[in-house]
Amino acid sequence: MTPSVAWELVRSGHLVRSLRVAPFVTGAAAVVAFLAVRSGDTHDVITDLRVLGLLLALGSGYVLDDGAAVTLQASPYSLARRLWLRIGCAATAVIPLWTAILARFLPAAPAGDRWALGLGLTVELAAALTVIWAVAVWGRRHGFEHPGIITTPALLASLVLATSIPWAPMLVGSGPQWTPAHLRWSGILLGGICVLVAGMRDPAARWRSPAHP
Repeated sequence: MTPSVAWELVRSGHLVRSLRVAPFVTGAAAVVAFLAVRSGDTHDVITDLRVLGLLLALGSGYVLDDGAAVTLQASPYSLARRLWLRIGCAATAVIPLWTAILARFLPAAPAGDRWALGLGLTVELAAALTVIWAVAVWGRRHGFEHPGIITTPALLASLVLATSIPWAPMLVGSGPQWTPAHLRWSGILLGGICVLVAGMRDPAARWRSPAHP
């Protein structure tokens, strides 16, 4: 898909109309409601930011739902390009929201910890988004027209698993375990990207070119 074609899809509104925006709007509304309930109380910055990141991730899990997939799979544009365009559209909404949330909460954290907390929690959100998008991509490969519905239990199950491994804690507080935990989160992010990229590969493509006689 050339940049001009991608821009035309965005400019004309076809891309936005093909996205399921209701789940994301619901997630964004939940973020606003959470902030309103807090009404300035930021005594537990890490927990609050994790809850808000989870809401954003859950709402973004439906971005790869596509009722027109059967029609579009015959188009000259590759599967990967169509999916990356959808993910890019979601990212343009998530990034400014998350940036605003960090700007709202991080000033309440100790001054010396703000950069580490902001970076670590952003890695957690990026890992969560990558995991749910990888699940959605593989769900589409296996015939789910709307794989977003399976991303919510998949993400929640992943978080339960992350909290049930005592020898490799993931959801830690600020302190000596913060850096090792987020190195593990970075590993999940990298693994999720690999799975996501593999899932975007055209199902009809071969891993190797056939040998010439």
